[in-house]
Amino acid sequence: MATANYDVLEVETRFLKLPRSYDISGVPFHSDGQAIIKERIYLDKADHNTLYDEITVIDHALTRPYSKTQKATRNPDPRPVWHSDVCSENNAHIRIGNEPYYLSADGKLMPSKKNQAPPDLSYFKQTGK
Repeated sequence: MATANYDVLEVETRFLKLPRSYDISGVPFHSDGQAIIKERIYLDKADHNTLYDEITVIDHALTRPYSKTQKATRNPDPRPVWHSDVCSENNAHIRIGNEPYYLSADGKLMPSKKNQAPPDLSYFKQTGK
C-alpha cells in the first residue's frame, strides 16, 4: 500500500449559521448567507513548531475578498501546548436569552440584525432622561 505525504490542509466553509461577524469589531457577514471562507493550514518548512492558517473570506458585504494569516507556535516539549495569536478577550458578541447582540466600541448594546427587539428590561428600574 502506497502512502502519501501532504504539507497543506485546505478547507472551504459555506452555509454558516447567521448572524456572524468577521472578528471582535462586530462587522456582520452579509445576510444572504453566501459567505465562503477558504483556509490553507500548513507548518513552516524551516520551523516545524510554527503553524500558519491563511484565511480568505469572500462575502457580498465586502468590496473584495478579505484575507489574513494567523500564526500559532508550539512549545517543543514532549507535552506541547499550542498557542494562537487570536484572543477572545474583549469579545463583542453577547447572547441574551436566545438572541445575539453586539457590544459597540463605546460600550453600548447593539442589535445584530435588522429590526431586532431589545432584550427584556423588566428587572431594571427605568430612569428618566
